[in-house]
Amino acid sequence: MEDTIKNKLIEAGINVDSAMERFLDDEEMYFEFLNQFLEDDLIGRLNNAVNNSQIKEAFDAAHTLKGVCGNLSIDSMNKIVNPMVEILRNNSFDGVPEAVSELFKAYEQVSAAINECCK
Repeated sequence: MEDTIKNKLIEAGINVDSAMERFLDDEEMYFEFLNQFLEDDLIGRLNNAVNNSQIKEAFDAAHTLKGVCGNLSIDSMNKIVNPMVEILRNNSFDGVPEAVSELFKAYEQVSAAINECCK
């Protein structure tokens, strides 16, 4: 992977070294999965569920997002969504709307980096 691409992804909060290890250094396959991540609307589903006070739907979306971010080594988002999952698991929205707002900011950085580097 080119250093400039790697650095942009790292700056966006993606642990490239961990991802490349998980994807057996197959950059093309990793980029394909990153692009699929952008096509999925998990963050939108999570936001809608939180806005509509649908705790089960919010938990399901957050839990799935946690797994996807973990598998893709998107650490900047994972550090926000991990505690959110536990809050939702306990049938609470305590701090979740604020966390969703923070998650959107991280997502914007990640998606900009993916769009710039991985298309």
